[in-house]
Amino acid sequence: MLTHAGGAAFARPEINIADDTPQALRRLVNDALSNDNADTFLASRGASGQLEALAHRCCDMAFAQSDLAARKTVHRVLHDLYGLHLSRPHPGLTDNQYSIELLRARRAIEVSWMEWELSQASPIPADVEPEAIGDAIKSLWKSHSGYNHAVFDFMKTDASRPQIIKYFTTDYALNMRFYDLIVLSLVGIDEDVRMEVAHNFWDEMGQGNPARTHVRLYRDLLDYLKIEDNPTQFVDALGWEGLSGYNLLLYFAFNRREYFRSIGALAITELSDPEQYAKLLSGCRRVGIGNDQPSILDYYSEHVEVDALHGDGWIDNVIVPVLRRYPGEARSVLEGAAMRLNSSEAYWDWQLAEMKAVKPVPTVALEAVN
Repeated sequence: MLTHAGGAAFARPEINIADDTPQALRRLVNDALSNDNADTFLASRGASGQLEALAHRCCDMAFAQSDLAARKTVHRVLHDLYGLHLSRPHPGLTDNQYSIELLRARRAIEVSWMEWELSQASPIPADVEPEAIGDAIKSLWKSHSGYNHAVFDFMKTDASRPQIIKYFTTDYALNMRFYDLIVLSLVGIDEDVRMEVAHNFWDEMGQGNPARTHVRLYRDLLDYLKIEDNPTQFVDALGWEGLSGYNLLLYFAFNRREYFRSIGALAITELSDPEQYAKLLSGCRRVGIGNDQPSILDYYSEHVEVDALHGDGWIDNVIVPVLRRYPGEARSVLEGAAMRLNSSEAYWDWQLAEMKAVKPVPTVALEAVN
């Protein structure tokens, strides 16, 4: 990723404004990120304001015109811009985290994207009381077309070992970032909801055992399957659907005004994981993944066990207390849940297609593996 490159500015080809808009946007963002000071670089090229203009044009293609290639570019750019705020601290980090030009481009994308996301959301109930929010969220979840998605039934009963392994590579980005999302959800919250979020954080941290942190468990699974831990490669392989789902939760977490939508989106995540991952685990065992080393699937089995408690805990101990204080924000909570449901369904549709594109292993070969 080019989110923390150091070094002096260097010569780049001139930007051709008549070039294909998505390619021009991606190229200009990458060039800006590759310099210590993106604003100075763009000004020296006479390109101040050009980045924002390209972002607006690309968003029009992506959302108003449903150009899926442009949509992928927009979300990849947003992914890289969010990466500026998530870089590991080390010497030589650039000043680009708060680049005015990059922030303007990011905001242009966010505004256009959120307008589109809201237009895709199902009707949201009005005037939901705090004590009724749990039923409203669960009703939204179970009535959604993405509920009980076919990708998990496919893995449970039909997918080959290579097809299931493909799922793990596409599931990487958000799994590795969920720790940061929980940490960000702790910032600035009221005292009466801190404990529930802290419990979630403690589980992400393996309850104090370094070998049991969720990031470590997922990396252990990749090692077991001989999958190279290559974040850039995994992100490059994602469609707009996977990038959008990743970006949605980070957008909510980075923008304080979106706190109420954020807790609604996280509630859906906690509620849906147990049922889905139980099917995934059945599929893994069917094709021999982890049968010789059951603990290698602990990342997913722990989510089946722990998230069954987290879902209701998140509603009862975070959302309800927050809405008792701010009852007018129930709609925002449900909007966040609805947007998370939509992005998840699109992502699972994409994952299922990607898995089915992997040539299944013949039965004889699969029996030899097992």
